[in-house]
Amino acid sequence: MSSLEEDFYLNGIAQNNFEVLQQIYRESLPEVSRYVTKNSGTAEDARDIFQEAIVIIFNKVSKQELVLTTRFHVYLFSICRRLWLKQLKKNWHKEVSFEPENEYEDGDDIAEAMLKSRKWTLFNKYFQKLSEECQQALKLLFNGVSSKEIAQKMGYSEDYAKRKKYKCK
Repeated sequence: MSSLEEDFYLNGIAQNNFEVLQQIYRESLPEVSRYVTKNSGTAEDARDIFQEAIVIIFNKVSKQELVLTTRFHVYLFSICRRLWLKQLKKNWHKEVSFEPENEYEDGDDIAEAMLKSRKWTLFNKYFQKLSEECQQALKLLFNGVSSKEIAQKMGYSEDYAKRKKYKCK
């Protein structure tokens, strides 16, 4: 996809055009901010993620590695979304991946990406309501830790760990 609008944004980023960057911030930052704040982040986190995404796009444009297959704003949002999910994963100190391994989505199936985003939001909302003990047990379970190992790490009998795991689910 190479429309005039997408070329306008990409050229503006490549040339570090202040007006174009302002327009991109004005048009896309609110959506990214809503997404990040609904997923355990702050407005400041959203701005940081947004800036990092702009830098990624700048680097790809500079190296002539970027070929858009979707609208610019959709591509930008998908990068921000992926960066935020990576940040959440890092904050949780866990090895589980709830998302596909491909680094940045090109937006081929935006409806599917939005559905995954909603599912992640819903999962995160209810996960945060669990007790700290349940969260810890489930994190271990998600990382493939056996019931026996969970029992050892949390100081339970193996039977109690199994019951706790199912109760928390």
